[in-house]
Amino acid sequence: MAMRSPARAMAGHVLWARGGTVWATWRLHALPYGFRPDKDKHAVRAAHQALLRSLPGEALLLGTCAALDPAAVVERMVRGIPLEHCPEWAAECEATLDTLDELALGQRTFWLSVPLRNSGRLGSLGTSLRAATDDFRDQLALPRGGVPPAELKLRTEQARKIEAGIPGVFRPAPATVAQLVWLYQHALQRGLYADVDLPEGEPDREAPTPPRHGVLWPDALLDEGGQAELDRRQLKSWNPLRRKYLKVTQPDHPEAPSYQALLALADTPADGMIFPGGEYLGRIDDTGLDVDWAVRLHTRSREEVIARNRRAVANLNDQFQQQEGQLSTGMHAIERSARDLAEYEALLSSDDLEVEVEATAVFCVSGRTGDEAMEQARQLQSFYGASGFKLTHPVGNQEDLWWAMLPGTPLTKSVREFAQITTSHSFSAAVPVVTCEIGDNRGSLLALNISTGQVGAVHHDPAGATSRLDVSGSLAIAGELGAGKSVALKKIAADTLDRGGRFIALDRTDSGEWGTMAQALTRPTLVSVADPAMSMDPLRVFDRQTGSRVAQSFLTPLLNIAPTSDRGVLLSDVLDPGYLSRHGIRGLGNLTAHLQESCTLDGAYELGRLMNVFARKDFGRVIFDSSLPPLELDDRAIVFLTRTLELPDREELQHAHLFGQLKLEKIFGRAMYALMASMGRQICFHNRSELSLFIVDEAHHVTASPEGEREITAFVRDGRKHQAAVALGSHDPESDFGDATLRGLIPTRILMRHRDKTLARRGLSWLDLDPDDESLIELVSEHTSPVGADGVAEMRRGEALMRDALGNVARVKIMPPSRPERFEAMKTSPPEVSIAGEAEPPQLEETARP
Repeated sequence: MAMRSPARAMAGHVLWARGGTVWATWRLHALPYGFRPDKDKHAVRAAHQALLRSLPGEALLLGTCAALDPAAVVERMVRGIPLEHCPEWAAECEATLDTLDELALGQRTFWLSVPLRNSGRLGSLGTSLRAATDDFRDQLALPRGGVPPAELKLRTEQARKIEAGIPGVFRPAPATVAQLVWLYQHALQRGLYADVDLPEGEPDREAPTPPRHGVLWPDALLDEGGQAELDRRQLKSWNPLRRKYLKVTQPDHPEAPSYQALLALADTPADGMIFPGGEYLGRIDDTGLDVDWAVRLHTRSREEVIARNRRAVANLNDQFQQQEGQLSTGMHAIERSARDLAEYEALLSSDDLEVEVEATAVFCVSGRTGDEAMEQARQLQSFYGASGFKLTHPVGNQEDLWWAMLPGTPLTKSVREFAQITTSHSFSAAVPVVTCEIGDNRGSLLALNISTGQVGAVHHDPAGATSRLDVSGSLAIAGELGAGKSVALKKIAADTLDRGGRFIALDRTDSGEWGTMAQALTRPTLVSVADPAMSMDPLRVFDRQTGSRVAQSFLTPLLNIAPTSDRGVLLSDVLDPGYLSRHGIRGLGNLTAHLQESCTLDGAYELGRLMNVFARKDFGRVIFDSSLPPLELDDRAIVFLTRTLELPDREELQHAHLFGQLKLEKIFGRAMYALMASMGRQICFHNRSELSLFIVDEAHHVTASPEGEREITAFVRDGRKHQAAVALGSHDPESDFGDATLRGLIPTRILMRHRDKTLARRGLSWLDLDPDDESLIELVSEHTSPVGADGVAEMRRGEALMRDALGNVARVKIMPPSRPERFEAMKTSPPEVSIAGEAEPPQLEETARP
């Protein structure tokens, strides 16, 4: 049959239907769920219960699969970025468009539509009369009568009161006319992947919204079973059971019909729903199918239901007395009904705020052919059947079920037959309005959200975390060797650079992989500690005030001097900016010579001799050699190459006798890592107008010493104020990311594969997930980038669990750069061993800014 839109006029989110009813529609913000702990899931259920209790009677709750336009994803990537000054980012975004075109990205949107009550019989009659008049005018091609201003004001006020009762956690936003048009258009072309991106934005709540009449809704033909496709001979042998679908055709596009199969929830598990675990609506995306669902709701007050139940009990008593003394199986049925009514009344009586919920749940799957829609319907029934839920796929009711999913349509008797009678507490266990979405609303495309069948985009914007969310933009990545930590960190570093920021990285790899990556991005400054071509002397790199402070922080652990000891006080005196200026000291090499040759302060010669122990070693040149030019700080990429630095292990740091026997190389290495952390902090904090990222891969080399850990902690604490962030990577979050304070201060956390279950448990605890949940342990250790006989399959690389700055957790797949040459520069897998041996690592030359 030909479809006619149910809407005759609209004003913002208020819709006047042809049937004489008026509806208001809101878009609901989904609540984080997925990997949340059970206590959070119970809080989400309580919010849904409050939502049900806020409804004035009838309502439509709708969950639709919206395609995610690649252009919309890229628009979020470029938002706020001056592309004319960031050509590399423009090129990456253009390449990302091509990458996303090959993926089917989507998101689930949630809507609440409520019919507004008429004021008495006259109000109902007036609304129906205006609807009938407009319908008659349409047939005569005459202009419609319109919505009186008093009517518009009344309906707007009614909608405002309903919105005020909706729990604030759902952040109800009045739907726009464009969004309502999108909803109807989406219903016509399900399964065709022809959706435009969902219109964003909210109407101006302060400005009056004029009613719109004659909105051009697309026409369509609804053909149950696709009978129009059959000729006379086929119609004679037509088996409706094999064509349980609705064919939806738009006259403007007859070559692209949509085949939709509608199902209804017919029964729930006999033993009741388990919570958590029985969220039949909240888990809809776990089916792997694009399923739209709608729940037609009707709530009744506790008093109304109890009064009705008592009348039913009285009727049962009459039946019992009439059949007393007769042997009949009906007696057992009467007793069972009486017992059920008594239990139901007790359930309602236990909570003064409880309401009855009559819920009719409708599901829709779709495809380009009828067979495709039928097959998806069978898969959906099988998925729910495994949990004890029964979905019926009725013949002859497909069109009625289709209309039941649209705002502004009345509920037919045939659809009401599928209603489930329950309480708000019981129905809330379905937790329909939930999501696994994580990430920021703009920024680089860090990953894909693969938590469910609805693959979404995960944006990462550390600058936005500091400016909009007012939280730290720092992040940390944990995982076993080869899990993909370094590639993820390089991706973040490259995106930061291309978007106009800068990064400083510590690279202790033999191959100098961070230096190779930086050279593929820009002209970086590479600073070799082993064979220096430039000096890292803080007195020469920074101004006297800053250099003095950094130098003292470096020399104190290097010389093992207590800050308040005689030597510590002497060191403070000679590093005072005034003292340095008076004696013309411009570096630590000069200071060492000054202490040994011309300083008259007590203990100066002994302090100079102690400093000279390190100054005359080859590994000390990077600090004490005054002939080297100082490090330039202007480059947007600086990499410290530290592969020769040795570090004390935890045993040597914790036991005094072992600490006293440390090799000079280890003492120097420990102080150097703390110095580089301090220098990274000073460089990143210098310019508050740009995002600066300090990257510490293999972070345990820095956090192993108290000085290094203190520097990183100070960075994270103050980075938010300076548009600066730390990015850490290591294996064990519990021991490698510092103490509990430092770990707690880093909001964004990524856990990659850990086949060791002890480390997997620590990683889950770090994400604030249950470390004893065997399913989560198995997910991290066995089903995250699983290693097979041939390694990790290309399509499974980069998988992880991610916790965003707001504490939401999801399963993600880190996205490599879309430009192949960038991706090649970021790979860290070692070369394959040839018969003659391993390939030589690339040789990096230390470079300075020209």
